[in-house]
Amino acid sequence: MSWAIMILAFGLVAILWKRKKANPWWLKSSLVFIGGCSLADTALGAWLAARVNDIVDIVPVNSGITVGAATLLLIVLTVYDIGIDRKADKTALICLVALPVLFLAGVGPLAEAGSGLTEAVSQVGANSIGRLIGGQ
Repeated sequence: MSWAIMILAFGLVAILWKRKKANPWWLKSSLVFIGGCSLADTALGAWLAARVNDIVDIVPVNSGITVGAATLLLIVLTVYDIGIDRKADKTALICLVALPVLFLAGVGPLAEAGSGLTEAVSQVGANSIGRLIGGQ
């Protein structure tokens, strides 16, 4: 189900991107975040998180510290980018996709809280689509 939600969310973002009308900033960013959370909930997301850990292991510093620092940097960058101009620029959208994967790759309380958020968002999407299809 996460695959379907990911494809649907990213497809809607692509449609919104091609429209010439102004779209609300929160619509694109929420769809990208839902798509990123659904990506992290798939086998592809787990594979990407494992590859991030493999790349980070090259650095002589502890991988948990490196991934944690990268996660904090992306959170600050996203909040600053969206918070300042109330527009979801490409930088913020890329960060919103990468954050759930970094939550999977990380260790510690930040990664634990982020993974819980990622799982909750992907389950809300799956439950919503299930109710729409099931008609309940």
